[in-house]
Amino acid sequence: MRITLAASDLFTQIAPWLGALVVVAVVGGLIISAARRNLTNKSSDHASSGFTLADLRRLKERGEMDQAQYERAKAALMNSPEMRRHISQVTGTALSTKAPGKESAKVSADKTSQPPPAPPGP
Repeated sequence: MRITLAASDLFTQIAPWLGALVVVAVVGGLIISAARRNLTNKSSDHASSGFTLADLRRLKERGEMDQAQYERAKAALMNSPEMRRHISQVTGTALSTKAPGKESAKVSADKTSQPPPAPPGP
C-alpha cells in the first residue's frame, strides 16, 4: 500500500513547524543581541574604579576627602585609558600619553660615554 501526499497537504503539515522555527530563531537572536549590548555597556564605563567625577565632587563636598585627595583622584580618573579614549572620541583629537608636568627624559648617545656636565651652580 502506497501513501501519497499532495503538495498542498505536505505544505499544511510543515508550514506551522517552519513558522515556529523562524519565530524561535528571531527571538533567540534578539535575546543574544540584548545580552551582548548589556555586557558591552557595563564593561565600557568611564572609570574602571566605578567612580565618576560627580562622585568625587560629592565626597569632597561632604568632607569625606580633602582638596589634595580630590585633586589626586581627579587626576587619576582623567588619566585613565577609558577617560582618555572617551575624551578623544568627544573632541576628535588624540591626547598625549605622558603625564602632565613630567618631561620626557632625553637620552643622548655621546661618543665619549661621559656623563653630561653638571649645571652651573650659584
